[in-house]
Amino acid sequence: MENDLNSIKNLLWFCFAVLIAYLLSVLAGLMIPLAMALFVAILLQPTLAWFERKNIGFGISLTVISVTSLSALALFGILVYKTGKSLMVEKEKLLFQINAKLSNIVESINNLTGVYVESSEIVDNLGQLLSTDWLVASSGTFAGMLGSFTGTFLITALYLVAFLSGILEYEKYIHYLQDDEKESQKMIEGFEQVKESIVTYIKVKFLMSLCTGIGYGLICWMFGIDFALFWGYLAFVLNFIPTVGSIVATIPPLLLGLIQLDSTGAVLGLISLLFVVQFTFGNIIEPRLMGKSLSLNTVVVILGLVFWGYLWGVAGMVLSVPMLVLTKVILAQFDGAKIVVRLMGSSKIEG
Repeated sequence: MENDLNSIKNLLWFCFAVLIAYLLSVLAGLMIPLAMALFVAILLQPTLAWFERKNIGFGISLTVISVTSLSALALFGILVYKTGKSLMVEKEKLLFQINAKLSNIVESINNLTGVYVESSEIVDNLGQLLSTDWLVASSGTFAGMLGSFTGTFLITALYLVAFLSGILEYEKYIHYLQDDEKESQKMIEGFEQVKESIVTYIKVKFLMSLCTGIGYGLICWMFGIDFALFWGYLAFVLNFIPTVGSIVATIPPLLLGLIQLDSTGAVLGLISLLFVVQFTFGNIIEPRLMGKSLSLNTVVVILGLVFWGYLWGVAGMVLSVPMLVLTKVILAQFDGAKIVVRLMGSSKIEG
């Protein structure tokens, strides 16, 4: 009888988990801003505490934080705009370089396969993608993406203000929700673990992303790759996506290097240096600085990246590690889920 009850209990837990995943997917438009606001509020909690110790009002501290965040977004927008503008100006030059590189390759493929293809046809198709007509035709899609981003940003900002207004008194809220002193203390320890893990993760990730971005930018500048500043900034942004972000950031400057560099040695040097920067910061320095603060297995991080990416897209990939930390701490509150917590990694609040 006891085994049957345990089987039923496990089945119910599985169905509950599937239901939660389904709701998270269906309500992504509301849950993504909520999750982003929660983790940003946790990240900014020490900063707000510092402002409070300096007797600086909440309004002033919120204004400083908002201006800083908006400035970072504006900087990214300006870089994207200027890079797109420069790309349109340099279009003919880039197309000529692509045609010169492709002509020999296409000729070799034609000789091997017997299928006749002209490199100029490929270049013409690329030219259409960089044309003003294509931009006008795609303006509706861009406008929709911009509108979606603006809506998400505004909702996130509203959630963030709500979280920031009460996060300094989180202990009072926990004691209010849980009368039992032992349970409330356990919840406080859980929140402290989430806060410590997320703050450490963001700090280390920001530092490693900054170093990676600077490294990519300098390497592209050294080899004379166009838009070196933008590739460095892109590497900085994409590096916040665990595991795959820095790899994806390597592809655009590498492709441009294959087009612009004439020497095979220079291409190999570009590939080697980009790989060294990515591997050094992402696989050697970052794990050492991160230490055991996350207490997550590498396999769990990869699976979490796939899972949250499937549910929430790129935003889910960025939030995957903080969501895994939060999920692990929540599961640690239930005795029946301890085996899952152990599989995810060691925990400071187990037992």
